[in-house]
Amino acid sequence: MAYEQRKLLEQLMGRDALVKLPRDYDVRRVQSTDPSVLDSPKVCKSFLVGKCPYDLFQGTKEDRGKCPKIHQEKLKILYETCVKNGVRMPNDNFKLDYMRDLEGVINECNRKIRIAEKRLELSVEEREKISSVTQELDKLDEQVSLMLQEITLLVEKGELEMALDWNKELEEVIRNRDAVATQYTEMVENINQSAQQKLQVCEQCGAYLSRLDNDRRLADHFVGKMHLAYVEMRRALAELKGS
Repeated sequence: MAYEQRKLLEQLMGRDALVKLPRDYDVRRVQSTDPSVLDSPKVCKSFLVGKCPYDLFQGTKEDRGKCPKIHQEKLKILYETCVKNGVRMPNDNFKLDYMRDLEGVINECNRKIRIAEKRLELSVEEREKISSVTQELDKLDEQVSLMLQEITLLVEKGELEMALDWNKELEEVIRNRDAVATQYTEMVENINQSAQQKLQVCEQCGAYLSRLDNDRRLADHFVGKMHLAYVEMRRALAELKGS
C-alpha cells in the first residue's frame, strides 16, 4: 500500500522529488508535515525559501539559463506548509542554503562594482599632467616670494634703481605664474567635466550609468529586471541575516 502511494506521489510531484525516500516510505507523512522529501540535493533550496537567482536573471544580460536543480510548486507549498506548522527542516535550516546562494551572487556583483569604480578613476596621464603643473606653480610661487624679499632689501639699502630692475623681472615671473595658474584651472575644470560625462557605477547591480542621461533613461534602469533582481536579492539577504 505504501509503495502504491509513493508511486502516486511520484506522478504528482515528479520522481526526482522523492529521490531520498526508500521504496516503503509512508507517503501519508509526506503529505502532512514531514519535510524529508525536500532534503534531496537535487531540490533547489533557494526556490523553496525565496526566489532562485536563476529565475530572477531570466531574460536579462546576466541570464544564467535554467537552474540545474528541481523547481516544483508542489515542493514549495510543502515547504511553506511545514514552516507554517513549525516543522524543523532537515539539516537545521534550508534558509542557510538560500543565504549562501545569495551571498555568492552578491559578492561577485560587489567585486565587479569595485573593479568598475577603479576604471572610472583619473587616468595615469591625467594624474601626471596635474602633478607637473602643480610642481611648476610651486616653483613660481617660491620664486615670487624670494624676489619680493630681495626687492625689499634693495629698497631698504637705498638701491632703488636695482630694485626697479628686479621689480620688472618680478612682473614677468608673476605673468608666467598667472598663465600657469590659468592652465591649471582649465585643466581641472576639463577633468571635472570629463568625470561628469564618464559613467558611474550603480551600487546595486554594478551597471554603468551616465550622469548625462535624462531622467527617463535613468528611470528605465532602476525599474529594469536585472537591477530589481539585485535589489531583491540584497534585501532578502539583509532580512535573512537580521532574522
